[in-house]
Parts: sequence; C-alpha cells; structure tokens
Amino acid sequence: MKIKFVVRGFFLALTATVIVAAVGLWVIVGQTPVGRPLDATPPSPTILAPHGALPTGDVAFEEWVRHRDEPPVLAGSGFFIRLATGEADEIVAVMTAHSVGLGNPRRPVESIELRVAGQENPVAEMDRLYGHPGQARTGGDMTVDYLLLYPDQPIASEFVLTPDSRGAPQPGERVALFSGLGDGQGGCRMLEGTVQSVSDHAVWVLMDDWFNPGLMSGSPLVSQHTGQVVGMAVAVTPRRTRLLIGVHPIDSLVQRAESATEGFEMGEYQR
Repeated sequence: MKIKFVVRGFFLALTATVIVAAVGLWVIVGQTPVGRPLDATPPSPTILAPHGALPTGDVAFEEWVRHRDEPPVLAGSGFFIRLATGEADEIVAVMTAHSVGLGNPRRPVESIELRVAGQENPVAEMDRLYGHPGQARTGGDMTVDYLLLYPDQPIASEFVLTPDSRGAPQPGERVALFSGLGDGQGGCRMLEGTVQSVSDHAVWVLMDDWFNPGLMSGSPLVSQHTGQVVGMAVAVTPRRTRLLIGVHPIDSLVQRAESATEGFEMGEYQR
C-alpha cells in the first residue's frame, strides 16, 4: 500500500510540474522580452491616396489542402484579389507556397479550399494554378513565397479585396492584419500594426500586441487609410513583447498574376 501511495504521489507531482512548466513557458514567451530591441517607429506618413473604409465582412479565409487519397487539412490562410484586366475584372486566390508544399510526386496536392473560418462548405475549391508557383522563402525576400490559383466558380464581391494602387504601404502607416482563422467564434479577427520598413522584396510590420500567429501565413494586410490590401503575411519574428510580420508586397503579387500566361493542373505539377 505504501509503495502504491508513493508511486501515485510521484505521478501526481509530475503531472502538476508539467502543467506549471507549460503555463510558465507561455508566460515567458508572451510577456518576457524576446529577440533584439525594437527599431524606432517611423512617423505617420502623408498619404495622398484616397481614403477608404476597412472591410467589414469576411475577406480572409482558412486554407484547406487536399492531398491525393487524403481528407483536407487546415494548412494556412488565403484571400481573393481583383485584377483589372481589360473589359472584365478577374478574381485570383492568393496564399503562401510554404503552407502547401507543391511538387512532391509521392504526395501530390489535388486541390485547395478557401473556407470562412469555422464553416465546412468552401467559398471556393480550386485545382488549377494561376501561373508558376513560388517557393518557401529561406531569407529576407518575401516575394519568392506565393501561390496563385484559379477560382472556377463565381466569388461574391464582398469576399474579394482590391489591391492598393500604390503597390505597398508607406513606412509609419497603420495597417490591419485580417486573420484567415477568424476570431474562433464565427467572426472576423483584425490585428493592428504599424509599417516599419518597405522595400521591393519585403514589408515589415510591427504588430501592436503579442498573439499566436500559427496558420496565419497567407492572411491579407490591409491599409487603414485606403481600405485596400497592401500585402500578404509570410513570416514572423519576435521583437521584445511584440511581433514583427514579414509581408509580400501586393504590387509583386499583382505583377505575378498579370504576367501569368498559362495554368497548371495542381495534381500534375512537379518542380
């Protein structure tokens, strides 16, 4: 009996220790300074573009990837943009390449769905690439990481974002990250931040608060001034008690979509 009591007590103590350690780790990660110090925030810029309202509905979506002979799995986020191509607008779905992993002949991707967070019926199920896909980025160039898809079915206009005509936000500009995962209760989740730097290859945004960015790659960044999309979230790095988001500028995404001359069946594509 004494031995059973000691063993039982040991396992209870071990369980409590693990729980305390897990909670402690979250406190450390969420509240203790991590990464190098913050750079100075640029001053608020003068923005000459017309002012517009932020989206009020669903404009960011869960990305569900279906591999051959497998059920779909949640892999990231995505959104739709409108291209002004001649007489009619064209709709393109946008997401990251690193969240999908195309080109593996042993586990081909057959289709990708974009869903409103928490809903089972997709807004669009797509199996055709819009031009050549990008690749998972390994350095500071965010423009290599992208995936563009053809939606074969009509997409409701309220789901579609308009690219900002400036091609990127300005340093010091306030932006909003619309999470493809929603708020967990069937609504939208908007996370605010300030643009720290802008180049042809990357936009870096310092977010106001710490949050779990898992599966948010592919979510759109929207200007709080124009109400239009200025980029796609690709990477994240901690900066003290906040997060710095690496963004693929919208101008690069639009250029790649407009220059696409052919499409590819997703299940047949190999690098």
